[in-house]
Amino acid sequence: MTDPPSDGVRASRTKPRRHWWSRVLLPHSTDVLALLVAQGELTVVGFDAFKAWSRGDGADAAAAVRAADHQAYHARRELLAALQAALSTPLDQEDIYALSERIDRTLTVARNAVRESEVLGWTPDAHAAEMGDRLADGVRALVRGFGLLRKAPDQAGRQADLASDTVRLIEHDYRIAMAEVLKLDDLRAAFVAHAMYRRYLAVAESITAVADRLWFVVLRGA
Repeated sequence: MTDPPSDGVRASRTKPRRHWWSRVLLPHSTDVLALLVAQGELTVVGFDAFKAWSRGDGADAAAAVRAADHQAYHARRELLAALQAALSTPLDQEDIYALSERIDRTLTVARNAVRESEVLGWTPDAHAAEMGDRLADGVRALVRGFGLLRKAPDQAGRQADLASDTVRLIEHDYRIAMAEVLKLDDLRAAFVAHAMYRRYLAVAESITAVADRLWFVVLRGA
């Protein structure tokens, strides 16, 4: 007479199997748009830290920028995995991917600005503080726009406009800052300040790129 199956064998026999066709016929439940918003919210945290750093909060704020960039990177990886597994998404997969990639780049460029300042021995000044405020406001508008894509795409477009209009003012801030830099007798200080102000412009350009893509997504869904 055959011995009865052990508990381990019995458990393995009674465990429901996931057939190949279930992956085809059953929809994937992950909300990829919510993951995009979550990545965006971590980016906002990073830019709040960048804003504080630009206002002179020093090493603690710099560390917070790096930490947020690390967390946002992992949030992006989670989003990409969900996109790969999803059978359907509320927006075109390419659009979600592009928004995720571009918002990720904004924080990476800001983090690089912090790193360069440490190498160059530069301390943010009043001009940097003004530009940092605008960058944080611009990113916050973008992430609000992400959250509106599903139910109020027209409002998402207005948030994209707000982000673009906000960071466009940094070009004016840059010109004012450079007018003072050109008066410096210390060539090294002038070179360093110019390099760092250019970093703020680069962050602004990366935010504008997200806003442009956000409007494209709104128009595609119209």
